[in-house]
Amino acid sequence: MFRGHLCFALLLIAIIAPTVLAQKSGEKDSRSSQGTSLLRETDSTSASGLANPAANVNTSENGERIPAVLEWAQSSYRAGVASVNAGHYKDAIASLEVARQLAPNSGAVYAELGYAYYCLAEYVNSVKAYERAVSLSPTSLEARRLLGSAYLKLGKPDQAILTLQEVTRLEPENALNHYLLAVAYDDAGQLDDAADQFLRSLALDRNQYRTYFGLAAIYRHQSRTEDAIDLLKKAIQLKPDFVGAYLALGNALSSKGNYKDAIHHYDSAIKLDPQNAVARNNLGVAYLGIGKDKEGLESFKSAATLSPQAGAIHVNLARAYLRVRNKDAALTEYGVLKTIDSALAKIVYAEIFQQRILKVRD
Repeated sequence: MFRGHLCFALLLIAIIAPTVLAQKSGEKDSRSSQGTSLLRETDSTSASGLANPAANVNTSENGERIPAVLEWAQSSYRAGVASVNAGHYKDAIASLEVARQLAPNSGAVYAELGYAYYCLAEYVNSVKAYERAVSLSPTSLEARRLLGSAYLKLGKPDQAILTLQEVTRLEPENALNHYLLAVAYDDAGQLDDAADQFLRSLALDRNQYRTYFGLAAIYRHQSRTEDAIDLLKKAIQLKPDFVGAYLALGNALSSKGNYKDAIHHYDSAIKLDPQNAVARNNLGVAYLGIGKDKEGLESFKSAATLSPQAGAIHVNLARAYLRVRNKDAALTEYGVLKTIDSALAKIVYAEIFQQRILKVRD
């Protein structure tokens, strides 16, 4: 068990930085929204979709509304909403831009534009559109909620906190509001506040698997590993194909030296996502932890094939080669590391030439 702990420390280099190569494919997976469909109300295609459309279109000199322009604005808006609902976001933007020009004071148009940009991961444009939507429709909690989520995607948790605090104050019984605020606090490093909001979200809705996942991550950070394990099991129960939860659960179990159960959960993650290099790397660490050096070596080889630029995986692969007394192969990995991460290459070089052949030391 002693020799497994340093390998596990190495594995965290591979997981936490890129997570989050997969998890946060699992899923900070991820975490800044529970799926965009949950954040947006889609029943907005009625004739009243344009907020006060008569005030938003051109009028004649005597103040009478021009029906053709109004009809054009409504038609473009509806076409945009239909494209959004169909997942055709570029087409949606094209139609909604026409509607915006015809109805420049419609918060509904800007809200749909913000959502379309959000779904295309164009978060700068999404934030701009949502900020305009909120200024035009200050009572729209949906627009504020989505603005907060867009701030998170843009890496601005402080602005997200301010926005989502107001949404939560105005709509305290909405579990999603508390979840998003928790994510914002988490991103800002305010872990106690994040945990409080995750718990508030769970009190309102105990069926949101990502809430358990987010709270588990905080508990892991606070060394509440058993509590984290229980939460991750609940997340998997609610969503059996949640790759990130299997991966996180395997990590939690490995940190306690329970490599056998960790292997089971890493295997589950790999079955769901065969291209997940992080899960294969961590599986290799767990195998080394129970003395199955050859199985660990094969897992690291697979991980390195899938993610050839991940330095920590090559470190683990070199160490696995040393465990099976293949010094030449370990030197090959050292050569690879020199082109990827010189600091890690020096570590491996020292281990090879200090004859750390049979064990990995802390």
